[in-house]
Amino acid sequence: MKLNPKIFKNLKKKKINLITIDGITCSGKSLFAELLKKKLIKSFPEIFILSKDLFLYPRTKRIKITKNINKINNKNQNSLHYDLAKLRVLLNFLIGRSEKKTINLKNLYNRKTGENNLNLSLKFSNKRLVIFEGIYVNHDVKFIKKPILRILLIEKVYESLSRKIQRIRDKKISIQLVVTEFVKIHLQSFKKYLLKNRYDICFEDVNKNFVKSENGKSKQLRDIVYFIKKHLY
Repeated sequence: MKLNPKIFKNLKKKKINLITIDGITCSGKSLFAELLKKKLIKSFPEIFILSKDLFLYPRTKRIKITKNINKINNKNQNSLHYDLAKLRVLLNFLIGRSEKKTINLKNLYNRKTGENNLNLSLKFSNKRLVIFEGIYVNHDVKFIKKPILRILLIEKVYESLSRKIQRIRDKKISIQLVVTEFVKIHLQSFKKYLLKNRYDICFEDVNKNFVKSENGKSKQLRDIVYFIKKHLY
């Protein structure tokens, strides 16, 4: 995968030290963040990638939510699936709104094992560029007043679902349950979220290159609406 670094050449002039990378599930946010870090390392020698997935609730809790989705009135995926209070503590630390010089967070989600067994320790630095990648990250940083570059990655909904199914790690969750979560929780939440948020730039994968997408947000919304109309049951 490739990424044109010229697009980001004015970041330092604009005094941006926070970049958000948003997008539908399995749209390549983590990969994009790593590519962006490599392109910017000469301009920002200290770069920290913050993954929203660290703040996922345990899989057992999220599976239980999906199994009981018809009994839940508020289907906001951000609050259902993520420990937003713990995330807010770290964001306040990273932007200097905390008096602490070091921070230690325990029982974070480990994508490799599917368990909440990761710990994180950080020292504060006001020279650090933070790349915050994950779903609904624009909502999470709304309280921050500093300049932010907001990026949206768009992806075909069918491709997104296919990758999500491929990520099933064991028999604790079935393909049918993954599809249910995708349609009834994720797509419904993300559609409402996109309508309320703006982005500075959108990208999509074209022949293994991340290229700028004009009207990317509208394009993603149309694809989501089409999928929901066709498959919601």
